[in-house]
Amino acid sequence: MQELHDFRTEYMERKQCGITQLYNQFFYEPASQLAKLHAKLDKLVAQAYNITPQDDPLKFLLDLNTEVAQRETQGLPVVGPGS
Repeated sequence: MQELHDFRTEYMERKQCGITQLYNQFFYEPASQLAKLHAKLDKLVAQAYNITPQDDPLKFLLDLNTEVAQRETQGLPVVGPGS
């Protein structure tokens, strides 16, 4: 998501800090712009992959990874959502 990338880049340049310092300082503060942008990204990813709130995200990712690996083994194309 470009908005998240732009926010991080501008903040790190302005404060002369690295990404680890940025995340250590703001990621777990729900009111921070960084946390809000990550929540927005999470929502967009869930929509793109049709992940519901009832889905276990780790199981979903494991199943997706298995499917991608099988397709690669069979020489089939692997295409992301919306492509």
